[in-house]
Amino acid sequence: MTLPTNVLSTPRDKTQVSTSVDHRGEGIPRQQLSPSTALVLKRSLPSWVKEQMHQWGERFCLPEWDDDEDVDEENDVDTYRSSHGWKGRDLCHSKSSPVRISHYAIQYADGGVGTTLTGIAHFTTQAESHAGYCHGGSMTSVMDDIVGWTAFHVTGSCLAWSGFTAQINVSLKRPIAVGTCLKIVGKVVGWEGRKVWVDASLLDVQEDDNESIHCTAEGLVILKRGH
Repeated sequence: MTLPTNVLSTPRDKTQVSTSVDHRGEGIPRQQLSPSTALVLKRSLPSWVKEQMHQWGERFCLPEWDDDEDVDEENDVDTYRSSHGWKGRDLCHSKSSPVRISHYAIQYADGGVGTTLTGIAHFTTQAESHAGYCHGGSMTSVMDDIVGWTAFHVTGSCLAWSGFTAQINVSLKRPIAVGTCLKIVGKVVGWEGRKVWVDASLLDVQEDDNESIHCTAEGLVILKRGH
């Protein structure tokens, strides 16, 4: 599939997936950070990411997002965003996000229905509510994000920002401990005119490759006219 010019298709060496990356303080030498801040900044993705990611489909990211694997390259996201009308950082795709979504990959299905988007959702300490556990609103934000981006791929290519979430019904099934990395999956289950229906889930991948469900959602996205 051909991606629009503002979408970066980024196939990577999968051995890089489990490397540590920064969430905040880009450009600040690590030795200048306090020990507590450095712990917040550094993360190592779980081994299942490296093991599974090649099965998820074609990687994609946008220039207005912070890209995990570009930690050794200068990527002036703030300048790009400010010059294209944004006022701040992306709620779910910034290194400073309370819940950081990354590593989105898409598998297209003929006719749109069945198109599946998979990624990683890292729930940081900034998403905390009850002691040691994340706020339910952080789970809902993640569901909103993947419902929208799954729908934006329904035509067989990524039409970024081509619609709006009109409705989302979220079921919170299990609490999420801070610091947890979960697999996030969205799937197109219906498409009629400008309406796209998406089912989504947050999954905890176990050592035996079984997956427990923390959250599910049913969403409706309305595509803009002309898309």
